[in-house]
Amino acid sequence: MRSIRLRYEVLRAARKGLGYELYKALLLNYGRRGEKAYFYVRDRRVKKYKDFFVVVGRWEYIVDEFFCTCPDFQINLKCKKPCAHIIAVEVSKILKMYDEIDAYYADFLNYEIS
Repeated sequence: MRSIRLRYEVLRAARKGLGYELYKALLLNYGRRGEKAYFYVRDRRVKKYKDFFVVVGRWEYIVDEFFCTCPDFQINLKCKKPCAHIIAVEVSKILKMYDEIDAYYADFLNYEIS
């Protein structure tokens, strides 16, 4: 599995912290997806479990390296470009702004067997 490399302007802005410069860099480099990613990080919607990162939006989306369970990543971006959730996870790693949960996310999934 490959990992995402954020664009240089975003990396540089993220090293300065969560502020207008990061917002602007995300918006200019990733458009609406970058803007959404900024707000996910700002609002601490990125969670790090023992097995996955999870971004809480309208639903909870699992992010693992360069993969996300959201329909935008899988259908619109065809798994070739990062969605807002992947960008948010990568930015939150740089800023160390995520809630760490000492549990496996898989333990919280409801499996229905018919």
